[in-house]
Amino acid sequence: MKTNTKMVAELYERLVKDKPVVDSGEQVVGKESLVVSRLSSAAYRLVLLAAIGLWLTAFSLHPYYMSVTEFEYKPAEKEVQVACKIFTDDLEETLKKEYKRKVDILNTSAKKENEQLLNSYLQQHLRLQLDGKPVALKMIGFEQEGEAVWIYLVTNNTAAFKSAVVFNDLLYSYREDQLNIIHFKNKGERKSHRFTFPNKEVALSW
Repeated sequence: MKTNTKMVAELYERLVKDKPVVDSGEQVVGKESLVVSRLSSAAYRLVLLAAIGLWLTAFSLHPYYMSVTEFEYKPAEKEVQVACKIFTDDLEETLKKEYKRKVDILNTSAKKENEQLLNSYLQQHLRLQLDGKPVALKMIGFEQEGEAVWIYLVTNNTAAFKSAVVFNDLLYSYREDQLNIIHFKNKGERKSHRFTFPNKEVALSW
């Protein structure tokens, strides 16, 4: 099957646009996106889109099912900052299936309950090891942006590390054609990986 590069580009743009960055004070700060800064290079952008196109050649592009998760180690704060973006409707359907209840992420009156559901889900389906040791990911909030949800997590008191293992099977229980992309920045070097069912774990080193 031919991959429609334009459609892939549009999908990726919808998922990575304007990512807020979180700090150790557990607040969303600014709109200076790690993703936007990475894509400032036109050459890199073309290479990235081509790579995503290759990744998706085995899948139908109608409709799309994708998540993007950014990890970045901040030595000064001694924490890994994580921002995960998922399409809202896919997330709601996944939570509904997982917890056997109706979920409305946009319902502000149920924000606390939704935070608990999201935290419970992420603790099971997005996990991290650093230098061979499990590290807790603490969810500090989420926000709606267009047709997707940004979910923010951090690690606490994290020393410098040389390797990481990421476990990611987000939304696999909802659709086996789900594609999960991660980017992990450490020591000034960014590494990327894409997960497709049943693949759910990757080891990275710097």
